[in-house]
Amino acid sequence: MVLVGWRKTGSMSVGREWHTASLLINGKVFVTGGNYNLTTDLSSAELYDPLTETWTTTDSMSFERRRHTAVVLKDGKVLVAGGRNTDFSLYAVELFDPSTGFWKIIDAMKTARDGHTASILTNGKVLVTGGTTNLVPTKTAELYDPLNKKWRRTGSMRDARSGHTASVLSDGLVLVTGGYNDVMMLKTAELYDPATELWTTTGNMNGVRYLHTACLLTNRKVLVIGGYIGSSELNSAELYDPLTGTWTLVASMSKARQFHTATVLTNGNVLVTGGLGQGSITNSVELYNPSTDSWSMTKSMNDAREWHTATLLANGNVLVTGGAFHGDPFNSSDLYYSDETNY
Repeated sequence: MVLVGWRKTGSMSVGREWHTASLLINGKVFVTGGNYNLTTDLSSAELYDPLTETWTTTDSMSFERRRHTAVVLKDGKVLVAGGRNTDFSLYAVELFDPSTGFWKIIDAMKTARDGHTASILTNGKVLVTGGTTNLVPTKTAELYDPLNKKWRRTGSMRDARSGHTASVLSDGLVLVTGGYNDVMMLKTAELYDPATELWTTTGNMNGVRYLHTACLLTNRKVLVIGGYIGSSELNSAELYDPLTGTWTLVASMSKARQFHTATVLTNGNVLVTGGLGQGSITNSVELYNPSTDSWSMTKSMNDAREWHTATLLANGNVLVTGGAFHGDPFNSSDLYYSDETNY
């Protein structure tokens, strides 16, 4: 029998939602920005050390931001792009160097955006897609080149979208799914080819989804989970097969949810945590087993939360940070463990 559960770990210096959490090359987790309450966005950043289970504040960004992206480049630096503050969407981009502990403002994006995606391509460049520019969804995309630290425009998507997902497939193509185009929620999906910098349509999902999650499974298929359809949350999930370009409905979760997280564990199963569903924020957790196409409820988190982060650590545990409960952000963190991992 495998023992699984959640336990409290060190707390951040401040409560935050709509923040980012990135696993650094050294195994630490780097958290940036977010929102402290409805009127206060954050520029602060902090580091979690899994060995000591403690947080340390580090150099702050130059710009307060939420709904931004953060990606770890191949050289170990962290690229933070866009987001918004209380007034407007941001063009601004900053680069954090873990070896020095300091930020540097670099070339800005061509389009201000928040609620976008950022993906590391196999060539080391970063693809940013969609999001909203001052509340209006955009179809634009751009590329960041770490060699010259410059941004340039690339092919635009067929659909403007925000609240969508982007997944880098095993063949290097990028799959974008769902979202909202300022008129309706979308079920469309598109593929970006880094070689041609062009987008092509692929099979539509079985239904519209917004604010869902997407995971690249060990079998190279993409699992899309939950989300929102404008009137209610979804408990459904579907699987994209890159070989056929088609979607297949799979088993549904026990609980409908949006604003949740989905993490592929070291054993290939998918851990889904928290979120909002049927008017309530939940601490419930479910596991999806791709080999049996089945969901199972597992131990609940200590706190119900939405807009949190979940990061797979080097030891196989999952660190959940922050989020909020009915507008009240948490500074607390939870660790998910099993007796198959070092806990």
